[in-house]
Amino acid sequence: MENFAFNNEQMTMINAPLEGSIFLFGASGTGKTTAALGRLEKLLHHYPGYKTLIICPQQSLTKPYRQFVFDNTSHTGSFPTITTVSGLSRDLIKIFWPLVSGKMGFKSPEKPPHFLSMETAQYCISKIADPLLDKGYFQAVTIERNRLFSQILDNLNKTALAGISIDEIAPRLKSTSNNTNTLHIAFDQVQECAKIFREYCLNNNLIDFSLLVSSFRNNLWPLKTCRDYLYTRYNVLIADNLEEDTPYTHELIKEWIKSFQSSLLIFDEGGGYRSFLGADPESAFNLKEKCQTTYHFKHEFTISEELKYFRLGLEACIQKEKNTSIRYEIPHKSELTLYSFYPEMISKTCEKVRNLIAEGIQPRDIAILSPYLSDSLKFSMTEKLKFLSIATTTSRPSRMYINASEIKALLIFAKLSHPNWELPISFFEFRHSIMQFIPNLDVIRADLITKTLFSKKENECPIRSFDAINNIQLKERITFLFGGKIEALRNWLMEYLENDPMPLDIFFQNLYGQLLSQEGFQFHSDFKAAHIIAKLIQSLRSFRMFSQEVFGYGFPLIGKEYIQNVEQGLIPAAFNNVTADENAVLIAPAYTFLMRNQSVAFQFWLDIGSLGWWERLYQPLTNPYVFRKNWVRGAIWTEQEEYENNQQVMGRLVNGLLNRCTTGVIAASVQINEYGSKNHGPLLQAVQIYKKRNLQFRRKNSV
Repeated sequence: MENFAFNNEQMTMINAPLEGSIFLFGASGTGKTTAALGRLEKLLHHYPGYKTLIICPQQSLTKPYRQFVFDNTSHTGSFPTITTVSGLSRDLIKIFWPLVSGKMGFKSPEKPPHFLSMETAQYCISKIADPLLDKGYFQAVTIERNRLFSQILDNLNKTALAGISIDEIAPRLKSTSNNTNTLHIAFDQVQECAKIFREYCLNNNLIDFSLLVSSFRNNLWPLKTCRDYLYTRYNVLIADNLEEDTPYTHELIKEWIKSFQSSLLIFDEGGGYRSFLGADPESAFNLKEKCQTTYHFKHEFTISEELKYFRLGLEACIQKEKNTSIRYEIPHKSELTLYSFYPEMISKTCEKVRNLIAEGIQPRDIAILSPYLSDSLKFSMTEKLKFLSIATTTSRPSRMYINASEIKALLIFAKLSHPNWELPISFFEFRHSIMQFIPNLDVIRADLITKTLFSKKENECPIRSFDAINNIQLKERITFLFGGKIEALRNWLMEYLENDPMPLDIFFQNLYGQLLSQEGFQFHSDFKAAHIIAKLIQSLRSFRMFSQEVFGYGFPLIGKEYIQNVEQGLIPAAFNNVTADENAVLIAPAYTFLMRNQSVAFQFWLDIGSLGWWERLYQPLTNPYVFRKNWVRGAIWTEQEEYENNQQVMGRLVNGLLNRCTTGVIAASVQINEYGSKNHGPLLQAVQIYKKRNLQFRRKNSV
């Protein structure tokens, strides 16, 4: 970063004495992380890279640091450790396992632990919860299976982060004023499942996130040997995005800065978007008092003056405050548009995106945001923009790559290739599969192929031979081109069935490499499909190794278990690699965009009348606010508190979005939403108040 032009604020912080602790804060877009990279470069000239520890709340936020280390050709030494607190805790437990395993309550402390991901934790909890569901548990709520498991785990995680007992789960959940007696039964069942799952983990040497946190806090960190190791191992600490982390992390950092030679803590004003995951900005900001030096960055690089006034005015409208000093102007390249119907909004939005690109705006500088990204919205947007020859990329963590049509087709073909699994395959599934594999195969011919060549008979290849069709007219209707592709699929399948089965990850690897990526098939030169198929193979390999080590499963059973659990709604592991950004329009939920921590020129806010911009996702079996450490036992979380919290969260969301926008916001509302009902949510109300005040402001200034 030698040629980078830092401003005076940044240079002052970068050139501060290397020893000591610094607390750096400011709004998003004031160059805090950029300055931190500049200081990191300076630190690496005085401290070895392996002596530097960089902590972020989640892996996606470590990207600037990883990219800096990757791109910094002037640094020839060792690399810093870039991780999360949970990642560091996991590494330390591995190192000191013999010292603490006996104290942690595991049945077999002499054996090594197995660390659960969110996905393998859901798989394990299904083993103890499924029998209870068969007995009639959780009849008080209508909830998807994977969401039920994730909310049980979420409650466990929150108790661990707050340092409270699992026995507190039900009482705290019952402290919400709008709960019914029927839900109280479900809360007791959540607590029961959580306790059984904890025992299951201790009996099988499994460490989920909650057990990781509680074991580290109660058993490992109190050991002087562990603390001495950490302070000897690292001399430099950089902790970024503290506002998105938990009080548990803040407590650890409060201790660390006393012993690290150099510490830099970075706080984003107005952040705390992960409050539903336990983020506590107030706790993070209190670390300022523990640091020797404080720097406050005030110069905002990204946001224009017009958008600054718009941000202030909209914030006043959200909080329903009267502020006559604000100029309620609509920024020059921003729009607030009302549409009659949802499809009209999608169509017009795509046309506006095309016009911006025609004016010279790069696709990567455009983000289309909504509170949630439904399958229908994602499909409509991507297909419309694809028709306009505009590249898109989507980011939707809650709906993983496993829902991609290419992956579904592969899973169907896996069932087809393993008849001993006895997993049913429907007529429509087979048709979907071949349409994904064969380019330009239309639904009419795919339907004809399925009716003619798909076989469910035992002791017969599931795909009959196209060459064996005697009706020449039928062959011509299918066409010999498509018939040849079907014959290639059949030949590959026949050869596989004649040999011993192989692990499912290797099966997909061979199927993709030997056939589907070859010229003439759909995945040839389709790099996006290659990326998600690689994720599937990596996920499967991880699941296979875990199942073999923990449960002793053979690989034929593992493949069947994987597919069955995916079909029941469990989300398999995703592996996020640091890759170059695509020059594509981003379509994402608003909160997902915020956690990418990047700015764009233009933002499109879809359906601002939706309540999703204001209220948190409905989670009937958990509540992030009653699990805070400072929650008073016996207190009631009322609807008034929920309302005030939603107002605060929406204000924070809008503020964060505008801080990450350099040129203009195009906000759209619809009279009839995608579900056929009318929307008039608080964000739309705030925008309407803003437009009213804008009209008053213009009248006042025209006199």
